[in-house]
Amino acid sequence: MRDYFQRILPKDKLFSVFGPDLQDDNSEAHASAMMITDGRILLLPVRSFVGVFSYVTCPLTLSRFLRDMHYAGISSLSIPVPSLQANEAMVSSNSTNSVEGHLVLEDLDLTIRSDAPEWESWCNFLSTMLFDADWGADVAMPRITLVSDTVFRFLCTTALPVTARIRLNKTTGTVDKGALWYEESVPSEAIFSGVIAATKTFGKKEMLAVDVLSELTGSPLTLQLGGKATTGKGLCHIRFMGQEAT
Repeated sequence: MRDYFQRILPKDKLFSVFGPDLQDDNSEAHASAMMITDGRILLLPVRSFVGVFSYVTCPLTLSRFLRDMHYAGISSLSIPVPSLQANEAMVSSNSTNSVEGHLVLEDLDLTIRSDAPEWESWCNFLSTMLFDADWGADVAMPRITLVSDTVFRFLCTTALPVTARIRLNKTTGTVDKGALWYEESVPSEAIFSGVIAATKTFGKKEMLAVDVLSELTGSPLTLQLGGKATTGKGLCHIRFMGQEAT
């Protein structure tokens, strides 16, 4: 976020919000006014026998998401979290992934349950809040799927993309000795959730916490996180659900 906003904010405001650059004189060093939690998986895209892929989540993940929202002061969502057995799954009423009452994810054959009306409310909420209008209605909503905590853990462990990589010798044009390796990555379309909080600034440019949040979270952002930028990895679209002055 600092890398993004250093092209937008004036230097005094940038330093007040994020803290001074490390290479600068640290006689007036101070902490950032921003506090950003880890991004925690909310919807994991998993290959499906029909419909190409599903946006998969589980009861424990949804319960944690609700808890984080309530801690942040967003208490408007109070939909019960359904429970289900290890061999069961829940899908939306217009699901594109179901096959004769079954859901096939990777090599798992799960029986679809349709007796939990609260799950349809979850599908509506997630597709509306986490996605742009067209994508949420046409692509996300029919693919949002609930599986058990055990199955979700299994998918998070075994259903991630693994890519073989090689490094070529610049002189011979052949593979360098020992330069074959494998990289596991987060799949495209994965959705993470987290909380961003703020305090008033510590630097010369005084800003209240509510002003810091307004300045930095007023509109969606597209950021690049982590390494592998030259191979297109780490591109993330960030949407902010709401602002609470706490």
